[in-house]
Amino acid sequence: MDPIRRAAHVVTPPFMWLAMQLKLFAYRQPLRPLRWVLLELTQVFDFAMVFANVQNYAMSINHRLFGGDFLFGKAVMVTGHARALEEIPHIRLRGSRFMGVPMVAGDPGVFVTNAGPITTSQPARRVLREHMNREIVSDWLTSPDYPTLQARCADILADWKASPQMASMFGVRGTSTRIMVRLLSGQDLPAAQAEAVTRAYFFRFGEHTLFGYYAPFVLGLLGTRERMRRDAYRPLQDLGIDELRIDMVLFAAMFSLGTIVIKCLEYARRYDVDWSGLTHDERVRFVIETQRLYPTVTSVHRILERPEEVVIRGKRVRLYPGEEIAYPFVAINRDPAVFAEPDEFRLDRPQSEVDAVLSWSTGFHACPVKDLSILVTVLQLDALAERGDLRALSFFNIEV
Repeated sequence: MDPIRRAAHVVTPPFMWLAMQLKLFAYRQPLRPLRWVLLELTQVFDFAMVFANVQNYAMSINHRLFGGDFLFGKAVMVTGHARALEEIPHIRLRGSRFMGVPMVAGDPGVFVTNAGPITTSQPARRVLREHMNREIVSDWLTSPDYPTLQARCADILADWKASPQMASMFGVRGTSTRIMVRLLSGQDLPAAQAEAVTRAYFFRFGEHTLFGYYAPFVLGLLGTRERMRRDAYRPLQDLGIDELRIDMVLFAAMFSLGTIVIKCLEYARRYDVDWSGLTHDERVRFVIETQRLYPTVTSVHRILERPEEVVIRGKRVRLYPGEEIAYPFVAINRDPAVFAEPDEFRLDRPQSEVDAVLSWSTGFHACPVKDLSILVTVLQLDALAERGDLRALSFFNIEV
């Protein structure tokens, strides 16, 4: 962990505690306009905390401070595994925020289809999912096997291994992009172009996140939307790849595969795991356990359609239609009612606990290629392990 982030982890909890008191006060106000004003003010603080601490750590701090369900941004965060498992499959309306704060969500400048696959509500979500299952996600992609995956990506892995920048942030993410382009579209993207596309999407995504809500005029000054289209989308469109596949490819490189691989490398060092000494099944469990503790997609959310009541720190809070409930996976995956030693990294968890990990969500909102994402992560880690012990690999990485 870099010194700046380490300092942030020490300094921010007291400020989060203060924000917690303001949020509790806001949600207990009978005057809803006052609630909105207070939540807007504290949301700015939460937005900053995500950048200072990384989103999962910000969620974890609040989970501990509140001692259960908590308030973050403009959402109530439900942390019980049983409740999340029951409610997530039935979500109808999804909001335009991410973790209760205005971080990109379904921005048409980021998702070229303007569908925002992670925020689409029913019935459009069902139609989108049916289209994806019919036109994009083949039976093999939903139930892949490792030898076939390895054979399909052999030339990509060979190029990657030959690169002096193999063990770098964009070396990893760019290779994830090449693999997903190959698997989802059957097209080939040269290594240099894949890295350039991934780099462009990564930084333009960051600009959208930083400025899209509080200072949107900056996006115009930077030409963010135009550069996103020119540098990230156009090269893939020129290959004849349709826009929904492009969204899936870049989302995978940005949030899913690239981040999982990099986080697995960190955890191999942190927990002194000898990757070469693991069986294939243990490697799969390693990836799932890493995702349990550090889910790369941090939450799913719903907009209330009728009044509800929740209990926060022993206080009953009334929620109204149009307000938001979110399900933060980093907290749900540590529910002690489901996971023994929930904060510990363990490769010997019983299968019931492995199956209970909700980092890929569930129901209509589940990742359509969960198993593929796990195996591609194993594939990339296996390739990196040929270069040397994963515990010795360390490189600069920007986290979200």
